[in-house]
Amino acid sequence: MDSEQLDTLEEFRNKHMADGDWIVKPAIPASTVEVTNTSKHAMFVEVTGGTVTAVKVDTVTVGARVSGSFYVRPGSTISLTYSAAPTWQWFAAM
Repeated sequence: MDSEQLDTLEEFRNKHMADGDWIVKPAIPASTVEVTNTSKHAMFVEVTGGTVTAVKVDTVTVGARVSGSFYVRPGSTISLTYSAAPTWQWFAAM
């Protein structure tokens, strides 16, 4: 299977997935770097651990909360400001 076929398969699986952990969740980026939700589904991004000082969704700081679940619509972005990298999980918000 070539990389284009694999991408098509992963896109299909993400599009038709049930609730639960996103199959191809993005890696934690460098601090302050935005990640776009490329799924066709809204996602809950659960942030835990690390030393996070800010969470932004679509460039807007999400209050004082720096851990927990954050709602990210399709095409929207999330970024974390941190000095020690946290972990995250992406769950379909269906």
